[in-house]
Amino acid sequence: MQELLVYYGTRAGELISAFFVVLVFLKIFGVTYQLKQMTALDLIINFILGAILGGFVTNDRLNTVNFFIIISMYILMVYLVNLVTKKTDWGRRWLIGSPKVIIENGKINEDMVNKLNLSAHDIASALRQQKIHSLSEVKMAQIEPGGDLTIVKKGDKNYSVTIIDNGIVDEEALREINRNEAWLMRQLADKRISDPEDVFVAQWYRGRVHIVKKS
Repeated sequence: MQELLVYYGTRAGELISAFFVVLVFLKIFGVTYQLKQMTALDLIINFILGAILGGFVTNDRLNTVNFFIIISMYILMVYLVNLVTKKTDWGRRWLIGSPKVIIENGKINEDMVNKLNLSAHDIASALRQQKIHSLSEVKMAQIEPGGDLTIVKKGDKNYSVTIIDNGIVDEEALREINRNEAWLMRQLADKRISDPEDVFVAQWYRGRVHIVKKS
């Protein structure tokens, strides 16, 4: 009986420790206040975290010291991954992804649709979920990194395109609006800004660049 109490007491202590580790993890990386939908990277991070915690709770050979060494290494890895995605354009595109335009100027982008392995049925189903019953109603549609479908109906104004996000130039967004980095630098120079790092956000909307500098 005493051995059972010790065993289950140990398991309970590990569960409590695991709970607080997850809580600290979420607080460190701001997950509790995210606006974005979960991306493939988020799923991978959470899956591995769950595996580590599951191993700690169920594996008698993994002691508390080794667990905290492993979880510390994991938190450091996630921190570095997040740093790369926030500070570099290539990191954001490769690790999180970028919006994929599947309908442009009222026409289906067949190359992108085939690349994403989508069918006409998939597109029609996604449109119906947004109460759009015909492709003829759509001017532009793109799939966001989190999997949401953003739609601009015919007759509506196009949404803004973010070309600088927290100091990082989005090269793919520039290509989307048929501009290049040299053009962007001229726009910044007109605002007496010499470095994109000084820009919190810059958006292209209705033929104009709107810039918010870092405070």
